[in-house]
Amino acid sequence: MTTDAVQKIDQFTTIPEGWPVIAPEVLEAATAVALEALSVEGGRPAHVRLARYYDRERKYAGATFTDLPNIADDVTADDLLAVSLLSVRISPLDVRRLVEPSPERSAVLASLRALPDVGLTVADADTLTAMAVFYEDVKGALKDPWAKNSDRWVTASKLCARKRPDLFPVRDRKVRDLLGLTRFADYRVDWQVLRHLAQSDEVRQAIFKALRQMPNAETVKVESSLLRVLDVGLWTHAIGMDPQNLSDDE
Repeated sequence: MTTDAVQKIDQFTTIPEGWPVIAPEVLEAATAVALEALSVEGGRPAHVRLARYYDRERKYAGATFTDLPNIADDVTADDLLAVSLLSVRISPLDVRRLVEPSPERSAVLASLRALPDVGLTVADADTLTAMAVFYEDVKGALKDPWAKNSDRWVTASKLCARKRPDLFPVRDRKVRDLLGLTRFADYRVDWQVLRHLAQSDEVRQAIFKALRQMPNAETVKVESSLLRVLDVGLWTHAIGMDPQNLSDDE
């Protein structure tokens, strides 16, 4: 490997100044959990869980989350509808702040349009900084002015992932618990760990293996984003989805 190639790889593991540095054992533990979640072996194999989640005849969001019309440099009602498919509530105030003219919408659109057109696997320190600005603007727009402590990080994460599905992971409590990240309570840690997983050859090969073994059914449509498939693989494992149980309880 050339020096230039090594420097390029190192570039995509950099973080902004002041961000927490992730201990190697945290990354190793998260990788081990991810590989278990993506395994095609055992009683709850990944390919069966993925097929169930992406079956359009079932009640999960599936590929509809990314299939609904998505204008890259705008936030529209379609985006809020897509986010609502992931079991979060969008209030009337959220709609007015994000879709109608407002200071919150202006801030969100400015930081959205400043995001580089890259995926999480090649997110360098500058990209992570731009991601943080957009995420904080979205979370600010979703803040409940009447709540004593309003921190709608789950909804904000899902809207960010809707706008840039290859860049922002869908973060929620289940996946954060699964990966051992709840104790940090810091999106900067979550993103670094998910970037590490998205860059891992082992993890990517596990995703491809699960996708290859999925049944070729007309009703099953998988998203093109590998980051989204990783999210789904982790989430369906975290919630204990049982492929033998035909109900669609979430």
